[in-house]
Formats: sequence, structure tokens, C-alpha cells
Amino acid sequence: MENAQNTVPAGSSLASAVERLDNALGALESRVKALQVKAGELPADSLDLVDAAEAARLKAEIEALKSREKLLEEASRGAFEALGIAAKDIRQILSEQAA
Repeated sequence: MENAQNTVPAGSSLASAVERLDNALGALESRVKALQVKAGELPADSLDLVDAAEAARLKAEIEALKSREKLLEEASRGAFEALGIAAKDIRQILSEQAA
């Protein structure tokens, strides 16, 4: 049975990955700003722990999304090349049948 992700065009998956990456970056920026606002309320050591843990989590998520984006780009290039070859083969077969 086909996976639902296999039925979505590669461009849509890539756009979705880029959107998730943008959202993660936005969340990171928002979190950093919120922590900067609260910096006066938190002890310095707890701020470092919260900030470092959240930043590490978001960094890992961003890296995973970047990796997925690269895989999707490679897959879309491969699919495009395969479609080009298939189109060429079809044109050749049609011209041979017409002759």
C-alpha cells in the first residue's frame, strides 16, 4: 500500500519542510526574546539551563529539517531527471511507431 507522503508532489513536501524550518526559527527567536524579557526575573544559572536546553532542542529540530530538505531536493532532482528520460523514450517510441 502506498504511503500518503509518496502521493504528494516533491515540491509540496519541500515547501512544507521549508515552512516547518521557518516556523522553528520563528519559535526560536520568540523564545529567545521571551527569555531576554524575563532575564531579570530568573537566576542566571536557571536562565542558562532553560536557554541552552531549548536552543539545543530547536537546533536539533532545525538540523533535522535541513537534512530532510536536502533529501527532498535530491529526490526531486532525481525524479525530474527520470521524467525527462521517460519523456525522451516515449517520444522515441512514438516516432518509431509513426515511421
